[in-house]
Amino acid sequence: MNFLLIAIFLQPLTPLVYEVVEKSTDQTTVLDVVFGAFAVIGGLAVAGVMFGVLFAGMLIAIRRFRGRNALSNRGSKAIELGLTPYSQLK
Repeated sequence: MNFLLIAIFLQPLTPLVYEVVEKSTDQTTVLDVVFGAFAVIGGLAVAGVMFGVLFAGMLIAIRRFRGRNALSNRGSKAIELGLTPYSQLK
């Protein structure tokens, strides 16, 4: 065992040097930038349309619910014209 320890200490210490080579990236072209811009604008437009449809549907549902409210005798708070249906005029 002593021979093993002596053999380890007698070996010269040479550092191991590793050179890290980074992978080169692809070059960005004008088309990449233009496609990226259109992708961002298209995504924002789709999100805007989706939120618009969602909120419009919510407003329509709220308006219909208020019109069918059982506690309100007159339905919605819209202005009534006082017109009778055509079938009642005959």
